[in-house]
Amino acid sequence: MSALVKGRRDWPAVLSLGFNIDPSGKRRKPVPISIVTLGILLPGFAMWGLYRAFTTPTGIGLWVLAAALYVFTMFGVTLGNHRYWTHRGFEARFPLRVVLAVASGMSMEGDIQGWVLNHRAHHRFSDVAGKDPHSPYEYPGWRGYKGLLWAQGVWLFFRYERPPGYAVHRDLAQDRLVQWQRRAFPFLVVANFGAPLAFYPLYGWNSVLIAGALRTAALMTATGFVNSVCHKWGHRAKDSRGHEYRADDSRNNFFVAVVAGGEGNHSWHHADPGCPRHGRRVALDAEAAAAGVKPERGWHPDATWRLIQLLAMLGLIRNVKQPKATIYFADKQLVPSLPLRQTHREWHMSEPAETQELLAS
Repeated sequence: MSALVKGRRDWPAVLSLGFNIDPSGKRRKPVPISIVTLGILLPGFAMWGLYRAFTTPTGIGLWVLAAALYVFTMFGVTLGNHRYWTHRGFEARFPLRVVLAVASGMSMEGDIQGWVLNHRAHHRFSDVAGKDPHSPYEYPGWRGYKGLLWAQGVWLFFRYERPPGYAVHRDLAQDRLVQWQRRAFPFLVVANFGAPLAFYPLYGWNSVLIAGALRTAALMTATGFVNSVCHKWGHRAKDSRGHEYRADDSRNNFFVAVVAGGEGNHSWHHADPGCPRHGRRVALDAEAAAAGVKPERGWHPDATWRLIQLLAMLGLIRNVKQPKATIYFADKQLVPSLPLRQTHREWHMSEPAETQELLAS
């Protein structure tokens, strides 16, 4: 980052810590409304709420309210934006879609159409700097943590120029509910704070600062972990032969799976995007078991999948895509893509022996 432009200090670059310049040297277009709301106001009020959580009386009712709104808005993102509108892992009846659209808007993570298009681009160009909207490899500075900070949420402050083919998709453009939610998004953001404000007579300003701002910031932090933490720390999905998924650097992370409703099972999601169950593992085939391959172990929490099962029992969801007991990754899923291999070389990351053998064969 150059601090001087034509002999003058480059204040935009200084104030943005260099995030306003992409790796190719091109200046990014800032999104002022996101910078003000998500970068200044929300963190500021959330910190105020955190301070009041330790310095003012809070009852169990306030925390129940905050937890209920956290779960409601979280499922608007995980169940609605992600597993339904992005990947169509099931069919949802209209009343449920309305509830999910409202919950999604109240999460403050953007309207459904923009969220879905960005996420589809993420899958198409996962971890490729310059194309993935939130690749942790976008910036190599600060020993790699600058890229993680970008993926965590800084990318929201700049306009993402979507690749050709991701400007708009027909299924979204023709969905009247999605288009209504896009127009109503500002009002749903207001509702996100209006709902806890209704409890002002009981909890005072803590209802807005703790159950509103602090809770919203906590959810955005949790979902941001999926883009940052789950592309660096955790374990990779393994198929029925014991081969790891390596087409990108997504990981399964237990902690993120707990706080983000199962979204932390990120490697399995990338390995099988259309399946609405992310917390899973598959059985080894006889050959792999005989060879002594160790199966995946441990708990893979996925609250969103459990909700899908419940809603299917209630008749609000149908035609759910079921996970397969055995899965064999395709050859292209076992090795990084060419752009990602180039990124690994630029970051001086060595390839495991298994990857080198597969590429050689």
